[in-house]
Amino acid sequence: MLKKILYLFILIVLIGCKEKLTKVVTYHDNGKIKEVHHINKGSVKQGEVIFYYPSGRVSYSTVYTDGKLKDTIYYYHDNDKKELEIKKFFLNDHLIYYEDYHHKGVTKRTGTLNIDNQKVGVWKNYDKDGNHHFTKEYKIIDGIEYTNQMWVTLPTGDTLTEGVSIQYHFDKNKLQLTDSIYAFFQTEDSAFNEEDKEKTKVSVVLPKDYTQANFVPDFSNRAKDPDEKEGIHAIEIQSLKEHPNPKTVLQNPIDTTDYKKTVAFYWKPKRTGKDTIRGYFKEEFSYYDPNDEENKNMDRILTVLDKKIYFEFAVEVTKD
Repeated sequence: MLKKILYLFILIVLIGCKEKLTKVVTYHDNGKIKEVHHINKGSVKQGEVIFYYPSGRVSYSTVYTDGKLKDTIYYYHDNDKKELEIKKFFLNDHLIYYEDYHHKGVTKRTGTLNIDNQKVGVWKNYDKDGNHHFTKEYKIIDGIEYTNQMWVTLPTGDTLTEGVSIQYHFDKNKLQLTDSIYAFFQTEDSAFNEEDKEKTKVSVVLPKDYTQANFVPDFSNRAKDPDEKEGIHAIEIQSLKEHPNPKTVLQNPIDTTDYKKTVAFYWKPKRTGKDTIRGYFKEEFSYYDPNDEENKNMDRILTVLDKKIYFEFAVEVTKD
């Protein structure tokens, strides 16, 4: 009996302490409801919020906590079926999980947005039948959303068919100060067409002395072209085709025909603690205009096209 009285007392206290909210309703010009939400005595949004199309159908809904939007947001198509169009979920203060849909609720895209609504990380794209169609990796470079890599897949599976991508790996992420990391980079799919990619050169660009000046997360402190004086000092490691003895830097043998699209090297740390190796893989194609008959026997303008794929790798270095 005592337990029942105690339970009833706690329930009454909780109900009594529940904050009283005021309902707020706004309207479209046509007189239909535009938004319904609730505020506390400090005029701060609290609880469910629903927006409506001028048609009267639900546009999107979510939940506010102490005036902050941290819950899932559901966006709907303007039709009688109330089909879900977009779903957003706040992973933390900096990242938002995003998912949108074709009609009939079939997933269209999934990925992550930053607080500036820019795509970051890996995004998967699906066709109207729900088959995985292609994948893109996004990075923020110079503060701008940048398509870093892309993989196109078959409608029935994940077999790579074409795109712009590389494979790379570092052989360890924890090491001692006297040790070194083996790095391997290789083009999977060229940024250029079949004819041009045979004339491309590949390389990896790293800070010359990362202990003094590493690339920042959006690489905005890199030199934008070879002749630029601004930007941190960097080194460019050429493909194995340019190396005098490629086998000395290969952990495992590879086909010699792949030397021109492969970069391999050893990276040695210069300080202890947690760090990040940042750099970019560059595929470059240079040409003179073949139609420039007038100046073919004179100095002509060399056109250089390149595609950069940016990477970063976290490491932890300990003392011997």
